[in-house]
Amino acid sequence: MRYVPLCKITHSLPYTSGAMLAAAKEALASGGVACAPVSGFHHAGWDHARGFCTFNGLMVTALALLAEGLVNPVGILDCDQHNGDGTDNIINSLGVSDRIRHYSGGEVSRQAKPFLRELAALTCSFSDCEVLLYQAGADPHVDDPLGGWLTTAELKERDRIVFETARAMGLPVAWDLAGGYQRDDDGGIRPVLDIHDNTMRECLAVFAAMR
Repeated sequence: MRYVPLCKITHSLPYTSGAMLAAAKEALASGGVACAPVSGFHHAGWDHARGFCTFNGLMVTALALLAEGLVNPVGILDCDQHNGDGTDNIINSLGVSDRIRHYSGGEVSRQAKPFLRELAALTCSFSDCEVLLYQAGADPHVDDPLGGWLTTAELKERDRIVFETARAMGLPVAWDLAGGYQRDDDGGIRPVLDIHDNTMRECLAVFAAMR
């Protein structure tokens, strides 16, 4: 097994967890939206790394915003394929469930139509939050080896609903990338990047009029 020196991991944090925090602060400042092009967050818990996640940037961001007195409460809408167990672990370990509202896509039944039909109401449930951290997972795609229930068009619809609903509520959104494990014929990750590109297109389509 090859180990990465700890110093390299710590030096990466301003560009991973730090990018998520910067995006959240930008969304708050503008009253709109910002993207952190990073991932690998929601399985990392209070005292452990897990599942490709070294540090939980969603919780680093939420806790930093609370500590700085910028918001209260914070919403986390996690639409990755898998449950944000690390996020729950940190919330429970610190006893901050009254200040951090968390919903994980891993909790939903794998039924596209009911999920999309209920997503606007789910997003509205964060109406008392001052910022929404949205994890736009690529791994629910039907062709993902660890996913398998939303088509490309349905993933775009998912993102549109979240962005449109948040904008209508005046709820700032900071979104990040998340799981995606497809590969093309050459072993590249272009299929995953295409999904992330679509999230950005939906984001721009909804929020461009604010600029």
